Amino acid sequence: MSSKSSHKSLFDVISIFAGIFLISLLAQIAVPLPWTPVPITGQTLGVTLTALLWGRKKAFTILFSYLTLGFLGLPIFALGKSGFALGPTLGYLIGMLISGFVVGYLADIGFTKTFKHSLIASYLGSLIVFSCGLICLSFFVPKSALLTAGLYPFLIGDSIKNIVASLISFRLKKSIL
Repeated sequence: MSSKSSHKSLFDVISIFAGIFLISLLAQIAVPLPWTPVPITGQTLGVTLTALLWGRKKAFTILFSYLTLGFLGLPIFALGKSGFALGPTLGYLIGMLISGFVVGYLADIGFTKTFKHSLIASYLGSLIVFSCGLICLSFFVPKSALLTAGLYPFLIGDSIKNIVASLISFRLKKSIL
């Protein structure tokens, strides 16, 4: 193994652990809301940022590993929760995995070379997370309360997280290239 490929492999491993740590840490920034089982968290900021920065393969690996570790019992989900449960937030977690892959794919094909396109990719990721989340949440809350419980309270924060992730990604990529 050459020194260059050895360094790349080490960087890949470090970036995967860093991504898992970032998402786990941001998941602990959580605000429970009394009318919904879904808390406001920083998780999706980490999901979007890792996908924008590292592409689909690494984002998928990071998110799959994060979910696996959480399902196996590490308290890394929002509010220190862990374990696999067919609960109201499962759809959001699955949506994060899909979102990371899609946003990462857009980064891989160069779509995210501008701030505007990075932001579009981020919002597409949000659409995926919310869609999966709302589908699953619909089994746990009345249909009349679904959007109030799973979408509306999260839109402003999600917009801020998308702007932050897109800005960080765009600036870092611009300074490296």
